[in-house]
Amino acid sequence: MPTQPITANKDFNERQIKRIFYRRLGIAIWVSFLVAAVQSVVFFAQFDPAYLNEIASITISIGRWQGYALGFVFFWGFNFITGLFCGVIMAMPRTKLAQRTAHK
Repeated sequence: MPTQPITANKDFNERQIKRIFYRRLGIAIWVSFLVAAVQSVVFFAQFDPAYLNEIASITISIGRWQGYALGFVFFWGFNFITGLFCGVIMAMPRTKLAQRTAHK
């Protein structure tokens, strides 16, 4: 059975579709937050932000706590974008080629 977009389903009204969208967006935000927390712990257990600032070619003075915060925000944003990208791809309807090859 081919996958159809949720907007084509007559069983859902517009309010329910918005709730599904916001729930999926919330899941992507929360999961990316948790993964960023783990990545920050692992990364900063190995690398000190103050030392990274010393060897960096950029001349901006960033303290240790600012380095932790910037690293976490970077990890969170990267994970959110990848999670959102995967969610968009999974929500796309199947192509005609995928429909033909699935029935063989």
